[in-house]
Amino acid sequence: MVSLIQLALTFLKIGALGFGGPFSLLAIMQKEVVERRKWLTTEDFTQSIGIGTMTPGPIFFAAAIFVGYRLRGIPGAVICGLGTLLPSFILAVLIAALYVEVESSLLVMGTVHGIAAGVVGLFLSVVLKTGRATAKDVRSTAWIVIAFIALAILKVDPLLLIVIAGIAGAWLLRPMPKIQAAEK
Repeated sequence: MVSLIQLALTFLKIGALGFGGPFSLLAIMQKEVVERRKWLTTEDFTQSIGIGTMTPGPIFFAAAIFVGYRLRGIPGAVICGLGTLLPSFILAVLIAALYVEVESSLLVMGTVHGIAAGVVGLFLSVVLKTGRATAKDVRSTAWIVIAFIALAILKVDPLLLIVIAGIAGAWLLRPMPKIQAAEK
């Protein structure tokens, strides 16, 4: 069983390294929780992202709470949630105070652009890994393509898409019943 101290240290690390917003945090969380520590499977982690999109607030925060709850109940959920937010809060206050003084620095501007490029790479990594775990058959792959077209080309509101995807998924993507051989 994962200790609360292990959860706290891991999620403080995730929170401290999650530059670039929710998708970079999800990428780091996935690497730590699924690949490195093997606390969850890719499918379980994908569920945490799904839960994160269904709740208000940042996806990574809800996903961290889901992971913590799954591993250690309510205490785990609280620790993982705080672990992801506390470093960002402290760093945001410090950066805001310093940035006003150095915002025109070429070094600062270059650093910000470099971090942004790295975050895009992290985001693509999460998309590919969770996409592979989600696209298990032709139906779910088709639904992913439809959702992408709706968002990227038709500019459907993301909240509306999530609601429609949930309703349609409950009907269209539910597991098919297994046909059992007749007993002799």
